[in-house]
Amino acid sequence: MPEVIHISDTHIGPTRAHNIRGANAYDRAVALVEAINGLPFMPDFIVHTGDVANDPDPLAYALAAEVLSRLDAPVYFATGNHDDVAMMREALAFGPLTPLLPDDSDKLCYRIENPKFDFLVADGKVSPAEGPHGFIDEEQSATIIDAISGDKPTSIFLHFPLTPVGSAWIDEHLLVRNGTDFQKALVEKAGKNLRGIFSGHLHRGLKLYRDGVLQSGVSSPACEFTAGPNDDFCDFLAGGPIPFDHITFTEEATMVKSYSLPFEHGE
Repeated sequence: MPEVIHISDTHIGPTRAHNIRGANAYDRAVALVEAINGLPFMPDFIVHTGDVANDPDPLAYALAAEVLSRLDAPVYFATGNHDDVAMMREALAFGPLTPLLPDDSDKLCYRIENPKFDFLVADGKVSPAEGPHGFIDEEQSATIIDAISGDKPTSIFLHFPLTPVGSAWIDEHLLVRNGTDFQKALVEKAGKNLRGIFSGHLHRGLKLYRDGVLQSGVSSPACEFTAGPNDDFCDFLAGGPIPFDHITFTEEATMVKSYSLPFEHGE
């Protein structure tokens, strides 16, 4: 019965003074780590679904590694639209995994080692010039589908949500462009064993049930976004609580418990 902590979008900068809309990303990431380490149980692993750093800068990843290495459980990372895979591989310590794409690939696509569950990490990043949306190319999609056993509970972790969430700007700009097709392919292979798709990127919590599949997103400790149904932009909401999700996987169920803890360190 794996106990998993889901975090995302720490947006750590190259210095401890780096702020996002008035919120200190380093201090808030430290508070996140302290809160997780203070839980009354030890998670089997932690998944960070991307935007580890605010910009692809070796100094930012060095600082992120300093903070996130304090976590007591193994940590896994997905690629966010702000991330750089080569820098992540160089700086960050990943838990035991099996790559699904060649080691020289510019995609972080792999299996998290577990004998009873298929936990797979996908990489939806596109070039920055294309925008903040995601895309799963044909090679990666086929590789992930092939890696699904079909007879084990299966979960996918990636940065970008797959299907519309009911907020106009988000649905136009932040999703995986071929996410609906990718989800259909996952369902065709995993069937009822597809236990959830877990993402970040929205800087909002997300619980979405579409076509029989749970999509669960966790917010950012750095800052949140507005997400009104008719918004034509996302405004920033700084100074919020520290969020993370606790996911329990059993043979019969997926349970997501959301934490939203006060930030007591000051900005």
